[in-house]
Amino acid sequence: MKIKELKADLQTINETLNFKYEEQKNNQGQISQSTFTNLISFRNGINLLENTGLLKNEINQIKKSGIFSTTQDDLTLNFTEGRSLKLPMDSLIKIVVALNTSLSKITGTTRENSISIKLPKINDFEDLAKTSSTFHTILTQSIINDEINGQVKIDSVENGSIWLDIYLGSAPALALVGGLAWSAAVVYKKIQEGRIIEEHVKSLKIKNESLKEIKDAQKKAIDLMIDAEANQLYSENFKVADNHEQIERLKHSIKLLSEQIDKGAEIHPALNTPENVSNLFPDMKHLELLESRIKKLTE
Repeated sequence: MKIKELKADLQTINETLNFKYEEQKNNQGQISQSTFTNLISFRNGINLLENTGLLKNEINQIKKSGIFSTTQDDLTLNFTEGRSLKLPMDSLIKIVVALNTSLSKITGTTRENSISIKLPKINDFEDLAKTSSTFHTILTQSIINDEINGQVKIDSVENGSIWLDIYLGSAPALALVGGLAWSAAVVYKKIQEGRIIEEHVKSLKIKNESLKEIKDAQKKAIDLMIDAEANQLYSENFKVADNHEQIERLKHSIKLLSEQIDKGAEIHPALNTPENVSNLFPDMKHLELLESRIKKLTE
């Protein structure tokens, strides 16, 4: 999980991890009961926190308590049990608040019209240079022009799996890159389907000449798909009719990006991207379900 994703999750958790606590007195004026309320929101927050993999011991302690023995929004306990339960609940909330504050200072604010790119596996500096150069080409030849008015600036880099936060400079550039990622993912899916067909044909022990014909047909189909996707991207994002040079740039970007996706690369919109724009990007975790938008437009 990216640090910025974790920060966003913790912000949501921080908003839901709240409860109210009151103590009641009996007829003799002695404290006898403790009542917790707003527990539905609190339990949701605990479940969200559990998904991050953080604070497992603290979470387990609370999940074994009476808080999770009911689905109701309130719970009444004797005051001794109530006070002993409130302590770890308060402690957990303080830790989450502290984590959220620390991550906010570390990560800063993501600019609008930004994306996050996960690079494929990098073996050495030469590999990093080549991959970075490829992504530079993919982006610049698509969005650096007078109409889209895009930019390509690296805002931050995260360790582990290498993630680059890229500022694209304009809303049209962000929309175009979303469409570009979608088209490249569709092409990648087509390539994967072709490989499956080739493996099946090989298993049937068909002659090499026939296998070559199948490979040639697959390559032609992929080239036609790239051409169609590039023309569709151009018609959706550019006003000037049929700029052949720009269409060729888009074709090249789609091809390069599909190859990077094949190696394990991912492109995501920034977490603060509006939903109507983030929906232009493919779900990188479920590429097998992806369909070309050209098909949807013609139906």
